[in-house]
Amino acid sequence: HRGITKYMVEVGGEIVVIKNIPAWVCDLCDEAYITPEVSEKIDEIMKAFRSGKLLAKPIAAGQVELTMSA
Repeated sequence: HRGITKYMVEVGGEIVVIKNIPAWVCDLCDEAYITPEVSEKIDEIMKAFRSGKLLAKPIAAGQVELTMSA
């Protein structure tokens, strides 16, 4: 079904979140699939962010590391 998703990535120690991305969402597992056009738009946003041309709103975030016992 049509829905929305978000994209999160770490860039230079900062977390970037792009919200409200239109996507096709699987009814069984909720995995989101985006179109090539949406992917290109995300690439444009990330290029602008990396070049310092995009002002991103700061958000609070927590960080937890996964540790595995032997």
